[in-house]
Amino acid sequence: MRSKSSRIDKLLKETERLNSQADLAEASSSLEIPSDPVVFARDFFGFDAKDYQAEFLRDLSKRIVLRWSRQAGKTTCIALRAIWFAVGHPRTLTLIVAPTLRQSMIMSDRILDFLGSLTKEQRYVLVGKLQRTTVLFLNGSRIVALPNSPQLLRGYTAAQVITDESGFFKDDKLVFYNVLYPMLATTDGTLIASSTPWSKDSVFYRMCQSSDYSKHTVTCEDVVRNGLIKQSFVDEMRSQLPSERFRREFMSEFAEEADAWLSQSLIVSCIDSNLSFYDFQSTHEGEFHLGVDFGKEQDFSVVVAAEKKGAFLRVVHVHRFPLHTEYASVIGYVKSLQDRWNKIASVCPDVTGVGNYIVEDMIRSGIRGVKGINFTVSSKEEMATILREKMRNNEVKIPYVPPRKMEDIDLTAELNVEKFELMKTGHLRFSHPEGSHDDVFWSTALSVYGCVTGVLPSSGIGIAFPRRNNSEA
Repeated sequence: MRSKSSRIDKLLKETERLNSQADLAEASSSLEIPSDPVVFARDFFGFDAKDYQAEFLRDLSKRIVLRWSRQAGKTTCIALRAIWFAVGHPRTLTLIVAPTLRQSMIMSDRILDFLGSLTKEQRYVLVGKLQRTTVLFLNGSRIVALPNSPQLLRGYTAAQVITDESGFFKDDKLVFYNVLYPMLATTDGTLIASSTPWSKDSVFYRMCQSSDYSKHTVTCEDVVRNGLIKQSFVDEMRSQLPSERFRREFMSEFAEEADAWLSQSLIVSCIDSNLSFYDFQSTHEGEFHLGVDFGKEQDFSVVVAAEKKGAFLRVVHVHRFPLHTEYASVIGYVKSLQDRWNKIASVCPDVTGVGNYIVEDMIRSGIRGVKGINFTVSSKEEMATILREKMRNNEVKIPYVPPRKMEDIDLTAELNVEKFELMKTGHLRFSHPEGSHDDVFWSTALSVYGCVTGVLPSSGIGIAFPRRNNSEA
């Protein structure tokens, strides 16, 4: 963050210095802005657009929807399109809107990177003032990055609105129909909506089905054919990712099984645009509840922290350890969190398969409020039900942090991975697709369960063995 800010500060100072130099005054008269955005991207930034990228850049439709595979260059092309529109259309406002400010700043940072690559003469003519979330051009145009917040969006009148990861907008009907569409009505402006496919119960899905929208769908096959990634990479991702996730992220398909315990629309409804993950190194005041799922050879060990804030539970920390991580390292991580953060009221580890000794080890390490949970059919059903009901009641808040690398945790996808089926006994059996992991799901359920049930009486330490029915295996 510091290096990014210092680079932007340096670029801002240099831009201000250039604006004061009279020897570049003649540059404005000789600099021509190509009317073709593909030519603009090539001549100003050295970007040679692939066929599908050029098709999008040249699309002048008022309503455009993008579903592009990973590694297709979506962020790059949208950033170039925003710059071209701003410099070619004086005194216009382009808004970039994403589920969170952090996500919209990713697009803004790409724009700043491109502007930083301009020659001194070009920057002198084009760029006025640079800030992390705002670019002011000398022709009076602006590009502003904002989170998905009706309160912050109201009051703007934009000539172009670009929504990124539109499928993950909370209250998307309110945002699009009551805020974004009306602000474009007075300017006859352009709306470009892009997203990884997610829930069919969304405005973005309706856009993808609407004849009013110009549609640009790019799959990994298109990306391979244009030489941006290799087929071997696609094959690797196909083998590593759950089928649904691969179809969404690489085939640009809307994919969700009917037996998902937490539906995609329910997960989106819990996204808080102002919430971000807490860093392990930072210190925080509050009441926290930890869920710990121990794994080692086949499954990952995961720690999830939920913060109780009033009537709400906010998922504020998720850490997944590499395979083969020793349990002692996981316990040490939990102890460090407890030392750094003001109050960890409960720690709920799954003791199934690892034995009750893990609770004793945690206690000996000085961890307070430990409540070991033995996973059974009944206990899993109870925890999963509590998590879902809390989410349905809008009591659980989660951040939206899309993964930038394949090893990053995609919390929305991880929560959607768990499947269920009704057994003859009347109980629910939970499972996850082959090749996937549900450790993040159960760690989250454990953290919420610890908050709802509290620690055990007296010492606040113990092992919980939920009731077992005779019908349970």
